[in-house]
Amino acid sequence: MNKTSKVIITIIAIVLVLVIFVGLSASMSASGGHVPGIIGLILFGGLYFGLKAMWKDENKDNDKNNNSLLQN
Repeated sequence: MNKTSKVIITIIAIVLVLVIFVGLSASMSASGGHVPGIIGLILFGGLYFGLKAMWKDENKDNDKNNNSLLQN
């Protein structure tokens, strides 16, 4: 995946998570509750680890796994 598509997907994912979090916060505060604690943590944790997996350097992983003696 090239960098421009990763940047576009990153921006869309951040906006989507923020919209969901604001919607949850608004619905919770309208009913007299507080901001969504555990649900917010799950949302932002999923965003963080998803983006981390997407931006992982593929070349580093390929170099580690190519330890075959047949590839000279």
